[in-house]
Amino acid sequence: MNKIFPKKSGLLFILFGSALFLFSSLISCRENGPVCISAPNCKGDSAIRFAVIGDWGWYGQADQVKVAAAMEKVGTECAYDFIVSTGDNFYDAGVDSLGDVLWDLSFENVYTGVHLQCPWYVILGNHDYRGAPSAEIAYSNNSTRWRLPSKYYREQFNFGVGETLDIFFMDSNPYQKDLLSAGNAYPELNSIDTVYQNGWVEDGLRSSTANWKLVFGHHPLYTCGMRKTQPQYMRKFEGLFNETHVDAYICGHEHDLQVHKPTGTVTYFVSGGGGSKRPIQSPFEFTHFAQSSLGFMVVEILNGKMEVTSYNENGQVLYVETIVH
Repeated sequence: MNKIFPKKSGLLFILFGSALFLFSSLISCRENGPVCISAPNCKGDSAIRFAVIGDWGWYGQADQVKVAAAMEKVGTECAYDFIVSTGDNFYDAGVDSLGDVLWDLSFENVYTGVHLQCPWYVILGNHDYRGAPSAEIAYSNNSTRWRLPSKYYREQFNFGVGETLDIFFMDSNPYQKDLLSAGNAYPELNSIDTVYQNGWVEDGLRSSTANWKLVFGHHPLYTCGMRKTQPQYMRKFEGLFNETHVDAYICGHEHDLQVHKPTGTVTYFVSGGGGSKRPIQSPFEFTHFAQSSLGFMVVEILNGKMEVTSYNENGQVLYVETIVH
């Protein structure tokens, strides 16, 4: 087992490796528990593997539950090291406190599968800003899996044989002019956050020496979903992402699944089918995949290759995008 994750130890795997391998489908990823290991039919135990789900917080409605069950099904076949949320974690207006009933209705009582107990690295969506994002940040201290240390943050991973991954979790909300003009509708949204975040993401990307660099945000740079004709304010970062050789930008906001590859180094993914779906519009000439579907994505990286698999709410493969170094 060559993976090294923040605050996690491989000691139990060393002591009980044989037994854990036989029962890998029963192992969950907890901060102080056993290291996640791959199911026997996975591509390699040293790969880094994580699910991506967005726009999921529909207080336990049927479509959300279907996607959660599909994530557990796929995780049983090939365990996740962690899960990433691309935002809009709680509809319709976020949570108002640590005691909000939506913590149970939309999260704790829905994602109950054994393979969904691994760390969830979370970003904020526009619906989260209608409530109290500060409560979502504070919940990190109450949960063994919820990871949202601040509005934007960075995580680094070592895996495989000398491979490294830098993930930059951005807060795309303060760049959205329509949200800023809405006044009191987003009480914790502050335009000044863009000043500090601009420097943070540019300095981080330019100084990163990782083999792989991924950026997550809630709002897309490219979409052929229902917001195709609307301004895409995050596109201001396209030049920086290409200059610093970002491999992929992954977001939500649109309630569907999309893959785009315009000119440059970056492949753009939308994974926003966690609880509802909306129609797709006409694709771009550089669109590789776009479907109005409930679902999620799974990212697996090993030996200079990243595969991103789109699944529907039944756990069926819809599309696989491959990025090779």
